[in-house]
Amino acid sequence: MENNRQRQRRNPVAAAPILRKGGAHLKSKTTERAKSRSQLKRDASEWRQWRD
Repeated sequence: MENNRQRQRRNPVAAAPILRKGGAHLKSKTTERAKSRSQLKRDASEWRQWRD
């Protein structure tokens, strides 16, 4: 008998803050800085090899 009861609908307005966290999947600023640093090291290494 208990299984036949319908679930009570949740308040859609209360769920809205959770939904606001979504969005496009972008790289974080930290990742962008790390990528920039590693590219600079790679370029400097290539430059040194070319120079010697």
